[in-house]
Amino acid sequence: MASKKVIVGVALLIVISMCLAFLAFTVKSAKDRYNKQRVIFAMDDPKGDDYGPGTYKYPIEPIFDPKKEHFDLLGVSFFTLRNNYYFDMAFARVTNPWGAAEGFSHTIIQIYISDDPDNGRIEPFKEGANVLFDPGNPWKYLIKVVSFNKTSVYWASDYEGAEGRRKGVQARLQPDQKTIRVTVPKSLLPGNPYKWRYYILVGSQDGSGPDNFRPVNTAVGRWNFGGGTDTDYDPNVIDLLADKGKQEQMLGSYNVAERTQAVIEPVGPSSIVSSRWEDFLDRFIEYLLAMKVKL
Repeated sequence: MASKKVIVGVALLIVISMCLAFLAFTVKSAKDRYNKQRVIFAMDDPKGDDYGPGTYKYPIEPIFDPKKEHFDLLGVSFFTLRNNYYFDMAFARVTNPWGAAEGFSHTIIQIYISDDPDNGRIEPFKEGANVLFDPGNPWKYLIKVVSFNKTSVYWASDYEGAEGRRKGVQARLQPDQKTIRVTVPKSLLPGNPYKWRYYILVGSQDGSGPDNFRPVNTAVGRWNFGGGTDTDYDPNVIDLLADKGKQEQMLGSYNVAERTQAVIEPVGPSSIVSSRWEDFLDRFIEYLLAMKVKL
């Protein structure tokens, strides 16, 4: 009888030791994953396509010299590190003619994120971009990237006059002088980022323009782009993250006679697929953070 109790006791100790070892291994794995920069989505954009649907011309004001590159998106990298998401957007040229603290003041970027085909909106948060989004991929989150400390996160459920979420949100030009990095706390973008789709619009920042977009008209002016129309049907988007040839097709799909705006499609989701173990670790990390465990 005594020997059976010893065997049971030893077996119990072994099980407890194995459980503790597994817990220690899981905690270490969670810490390693939490503290490691991980790319979720990355995509290049064709160089030299800062012309909207293919017809847009830069304003004639010398501040836009050499009349190219200022709004030419070259690529996007979206990654995670600890409690934040980061969006790196590389451009052919980044300038700061109005001296914004962020290091850029020519460019406006709008990042619309779709994560549920049944929930969201197909029109922009505010009128200005003059585009519509694919009905099968409505947007749920918007990151509006502008200078002078106004970069904000909006949700599709927000009313138009909402000021947006700015706590922890930051946009800064990186040391290479060509990459704008946007930092967003994960808490502001709930959901599984591996399933997200993205609309990334680039325009010219105008403090008095509709939703801060500089307008595109028929004729080039000192401060406005040309090559479009004098209506609100042509997009005010100068570049768009898209595969080669798709930008021109999508941004050129507006029709003034039929009074319809261009409909654009998203890119993504990520080609990177997380394993069940990685998904478990992500949930475990959330639990540890909620328990105030230092990672």
